[in-house]
Amino acid sequence: MNDIRVHAVESINLVSQDGLEKLIRILQSSGEAHQVVVLAPFTDVNLELNNLLHVAMQRDERLWSMQEQRFTRWTALVEDLLAVPAGTKVLDRIKQGFADMEDILRSIWLVQEISEGAKRYAGALCDSWVADIACHWANLHDLSSNLLGYADSQKKHSVEEAVLFVYGAVKDGQSEYAAASLAAQLGAVGVTFWNNSSLLHNADHREVPSALVIRSLSYAEATELSFFGAPIIHSHALVPAIAASLDVQLRCWKEEQDPGTIISKHGDQIEPNRVKGFSIIHDIALINVEGAGMSGVIGIASRLFSAMRKASISVVLISQASSEYSICFAVPEHEAERACATAKKEFAPELEAASIQSIEAETGLAVLAAVGQQMTGQAGVAGKFFSSLGKAGVNVIAIAQGSSETNISAVIKGSDSKKALRALHARFFLSKRAISVGLLGPGNIGGTLLQQISKETIRLKEQFGLDIHIRGIANSRKMLLDQDGIDPGDWKERFENEAVELDQDLFTRHIGATYFPHSLIIDCTTSSQLAEQYVSWLESGIHVITPNKKAGTAPMEYYQRLLETSMRTGKRFLYETTVGAGLPIIWTLKDLVQTGDTVHRIEGIVSGTLAWLFSSYDGSVPFSALVRQAKEMGYTEPDPRDDLSGMDVGRKTVILARELGYSLEVEDIPIQSLVPESLDGCSPSEFMERLEAIDPVIEAAYKEAVAKGEKLRYVGIVDERGNCSASLKSYASDHPFAQASGTDNVICFTTDRYLSQPLVIKGPGAGREVTAGGVFSDILRLAAYLGARI
Repeated sequence: MNDIRVHAVESINLVSQDGLEKLIRILQSSGEAHQVVVLAPFTDVNLELNNLLHVAMQRDERLWSMQEQRFTRWTALVEDLLAVPAGTKVLDRIKQGFADMEDILRSIWLVQEISEGAKRYAGALCDSWVADIACHWANLHDLSSNLLGYADSQKKHSVEEAVLFVYGAVKDGQSEYAAASLAAQLGAVGVTFWNNSSLLHNADHREVPSALVIRSLSYAEATELSFFGAPIIHSHALVPAIAASLDVQLRCWKEEQDPGTIISKHGDQIEPNRVKGFSIIHDIALINVEGAGMSGVIGIASRLFSAMRKASISVVLISQASSEYSICFAVPEHEAERACATAKKEFAPELEAASIQSIEAETGLAVLAAVGQQMTGQAGVAGKFFSSLGKAGVNVIAIAQGSSETNISAVIKGSDSKKALRALHARFFLSKRAISVGLLGPGNIGGTLLQQISKETIRLKEQFGLDIHIRGIANSRKMLLDQDGIDPGDWKERFENEAVELDQDLFTRHIGATYFPHSLIIDCTTSSQLAEQYVSWLESGIHVITPNKKAGTAPMEYYQRLLETSMRTGKRFLYETTVGAGLPIIWTLKDLVQTGDTVHRIEGIVSGTLAWLFSSYDGSVPFSALVRQAKEMGYTEPDPRDDLSGMDVGRKTVILARELGYSLEVEDIPIQSLVPESLDGCSPSEFMERLEAIDPVIEAAYKEAVAKGEKLRYVGIVDERGNCSASLKSYASDHPFAQASGTDNVICFTTDRYLSQPLVIKGPGAGREVTAGGVFSDILRLAAYLGARI
């Protein structure tokens, strides 16, 4: 028959309503008309009967109360799951089973010995009861079902029912082998192994959280992965399937919707990844046999491994130098001492004659393997494998590759295994544009940026190949780190519940993990201390994006070192939003300079706060009232003096001047403060109370401008000699500055190309949305630099 599928299922999954309902969904969704469910031996300390046998052998008086407890639990289980008459039939079998068990327990009590037959019977009872419950449940859900013991299933049997439940499937841990054998005998289309732990990933999901599910494997690949410790593949269970060329499906009971992994004769030949997965064997020792007298001597390797075989020592890996000066082999660490002693005994004459100088063991190692049938004949796979380990700082102690080239194995230090797995997984499976991102300052701008990224993540990955992993978020006190990535749309709750004390060094190391192709730190703070870290971040291989003006206006020596480091390391320092929020001011200026234009003058309204104040002021309302209103609307800093001092405009002016190559400090330029000297030293609250002191100065300047038919604006200026200023000026009504409204920033570039009519950039110069959007634009510029299709 070719319309049968066999399933190997853990019995423990079928003693709850949720488990039984899941089984029905699985069976009903299968494309085959007939299903065979092979149940693994039942294991539940509260329900199994085998432990009663040991209590009886010890003549423990608690035996009979324990037996009664088991009976009560079984009957309660049936009554909860099955209605009359189905439940009554199962209860009758359980009652008879417990009666028979009582006779067995009494005999064990007398002879104080447990026979193998008694163990098999106690286990089979529980298995049969679970199968009976599942069978009746299926019948109640319109799936015609029947029971069959495994021994009976070995006889020629035709599956007429929709579902056949098979129990008593040999020893614990071999139900998958039994299911595969039965599938081969029945001529089934395939067999599905359901495990209770996880899907099969291309690396250990506990050590590499971003590991992907393997969708297809060949028999050879699956066998290699099982040898190297893949947790849910048991090569012995594959033997019957391989002999019958059956497809084997590996699925996880906890993730019923996921189709899992298909193991077939040839696997998926069109899958792009040459390497299917990485696996690792921990707790390994390497035995090294060295000696100049070994070269050219026939039979050394044969004697060595024959001795290991006779001592029943499992050899995991063998590597030999082409010079034949040394042979090393890996064994389980607990066998290291015995393996050394066995080798020394075998080569005692050679050791005495000094033709073999040493036989030593190195412990604390692991064997890391890359498995993939399509690695055969593909140039560069091994180079990629070992170069990835080298870049991650993982020392390779020994190397082995089978002639079939289905796997490449390396012995490494056990302490490096997590680092090695992550490096290899990133190199072979992550997008080349995968970026490990750390965000500092998840406040107004940073929080808005995370929202914007959340909305665009899928589109960016599908359309442009850009894979953004937000792996760290931190404020001035706490940080949240995640190996795989933090959902940018759902970070706040996690940050509140999971964030730990900030450790800046740990944060930096985490974001700069070498197993990610690229790393980026986004600084959305106004911190001078963080700006001082940019050089070290770039040196560590981390790109930097920021709206923080502190680095761009730091002492010239540091600023120049920052740019030099960026050029030397190839790591980008992007800061478009330091002037003009989301407006393309920095990049426009760079384009003008880099394409050979000569810039004569830059003038700009570059403070959104001051832009709003002076576009709103018409003399009818005191300037102090407008300042209070701006503060209430969130336009000003908490202390409005930070805006009114003109320092923000001064810093932005210096940033623009430095883009033109001028070497100057913020303190070198004249900055007109609008704060009266009498209010400089008072507290923020006192300043707000005495704010009217600012009005006479502004009113006088306003009247002077009106008299000339001009409008008052606060601007920053850079001229062609590098002279800079930040001050209050007035402009004719037809000037772009006079026409600005609201929080608009306006920048005028006067250059050789734009001499008679300056190049003007105008738009919102403040607000979390536009500033965050500008930072996002810098991320996309970085992605384009890294090769994304943008």
